Amino acid sequence: MKKYISAVLAAAMLCGLCSCGEKVKSESAGQTPTEASTETSAETTEAATDASEAAESSASAEAATTAPAATTAVSPDSAPEGADLSVFHSNADGAVVFDAPAGDQSDATLIAAAQLLYNSAHDTSLRFSVGCPYDVDTNTTVKGSFDWDFCLVTEEGINSVADVKADYHRVFSTKYPDHIEETYMDSNGRVYALCGGRGSDILYVKSEVISYDGKTDDELFFTVRSYYDGSDWGDEAYTVDHSFSAVIDADGTWRAGVFTLPN
Repeated sequence: MKKYISAVLAAAMLCGLCSCGEKVKSESAGQTPTEASTETSAETTEAATDASEAAESSASAEAATTAPAATTAVSPDSAPEGADLSVFHSNADGAVVFDAPAGDQSDATLIAAAQLLYNSAHDTSLRFSVGCPYDVDTNTTVKGSFDWDFCLVTEEGINSVADVKADYHRVFSTKYPDHIEETYMDSNGRVYALCGGRGSDILYVKSEVISYDGKTDDELFFTVRSYYDGSDWGDEAYTVDHSFSAVIDADGTWRAGVFTLPN
């Protein structure tokens, strides 16, 4: 029995020496066992976080590289019943692009696409004819038609009437006259803008494409109805109809053709 007790005591002392040895080894490195475990865990967590952030950054960079140009879709509540809004979109320039053959689409879908193009044409026409869409120096002018002052366009990259036309024809087809020379002119190697605003009909409310009227080889024709409200002046509301067309470019892109600015 004494021999057994002696053996147990010897084993316990041996385990204690081993633990002390490990503790001394850790402390000699300037760490307690708890500190070593904590730092190791922190380093592992930090490495995992860095790896996750790197992966997210890489994914973001890849998405930025492969993302398509910004587009604009027609609002569902303004589309005619039965229109398929998934087969076309507005590109970054404001022209309309079909993602499926336009010839296979219903009249309702064509009208919805024409409405999207009309809205873009309306906005573009206003920007180029009422005021000026570019930065200008109103202190540097030249005399134009009727002795009107044209202001120097200071917008980077816009140095000639040709540059202005190129901007305008991102939305409007070159098939029809653009009248840009009426409000812009070249002089001294630069381009100048009239920057004159014209009156807007305060009765104007909105315009809607109400019908698809047919096509030629490269053009689709529609009717646009503009609504006017005279109630504030004691007059009755009324409408005015105009023709509108979408010219189909060689690549299938729609740009505005026949167009009348309603206000």
